[in-house]
Amino acid sequence: MRLIIFVLILIFSSLSLAEDIASCSSPKGKAYYFEYGLVDKKNAGWVENEKISTGITKLTKTGENEYDILFVDTRKKIISSKEDGGSVLMVSRGKNIASFLVIYPGKTTEIYTFIKTNSGVNEFINITSRASDAVLINKASLMRGDCDYIDFDKL
Repeated sequence: MRLIIFVLILIFSSLSLAEDIASCSSPKGKAYYFEYGLVDKKNAGWVENEKISTGITKLTKTGENEYDILFVDTRKKIISSKEDGGSVLMVSRGKNIASFLVIYPGKTTEIYTFIKTNSGVNEFINITSRASDAVLINKASLMRGDCDYIDFDKL
């Protein structure tokens, strides 16, 4: 029930001024946790089944050539990349593919790629590098999730 409420809040919050471009969910992949900060040697290393099973990611257009990425994280909290201090930039675009760079200065860099595959599957890839004294858990990860829709014409 909580997830449904969060999804509704996410949808309605993005409707105010933003135009939805993509809605994706349940990313999973691999991560490497650095032995640094709160991560000790025992807990450092590769995680083969990194996932956010209830995670939702939305790409929105907030203005002319302005974008935001909203997501529900593992804590089931809705986060706007921009409101969280990130800068969101489109770095590449094709007919059925687009990549966005999200930079949280001094903390984290993320790349989101939204794609409609040759076989017609909508998916997204998220690459994260979190490496800083300003974050508690430093890691690098690569995850992939399915998308309900991607409207490349709105880019």
